[in-house]
Amino acid sequence: MSISDLYMGVGLKRNISHFANIVRIACSDGLITEEEIAFLQKVAKKYNIEDDKFKEIIKNPAQFPTIGHLECMERIERLYDLLNMIRVDHVVAVEEVSVLRKITVGLAFPLHKVDEIVDQAIKIDTETSNLEAFQNEILNVIGISHK
Repeated sequence: MSISDLYMGVGLKRNISHFANIVRIACSDGLITEEEIAFLQKVAKKYNIEDDKFKEIIKNPAQFPTIGHLECMERIERLYDLLNMIRVDHVVAVEEVSVLRKITVGLAFPLHKVDEIVDQAIKIDTETSNLEAFQNEILNVIGISHK
């Protein structure tokens, strides 16, 4: 851990953790495709991940632990990003789903609902479903009423 890591804000730490989770998904099937790299660059920009940190995370995403999120909607949004990483190469690999299940636990979703949440998330077509629709589907699985 570098000195700058000690002074990093909580929000940036969460973003780095989330980005590392997305990289774990990309690496889980043994290689990172050009489509996945392009998606990772887009996500890195969205979450203000600098180039040096980007390279560090790509090299070893396991060194960055998953940080659970307290807000349910934030957890679901992170799940949506992870699902988009799985779908970027148009192949849902078994290894990717396995990693997604582990990360879903780490994001502090209810343990007894993790398999159901991941199974439902995989069924949702993120190319035709926006974040709000995805959130509603996952909230239904969790059993939380929403507006």
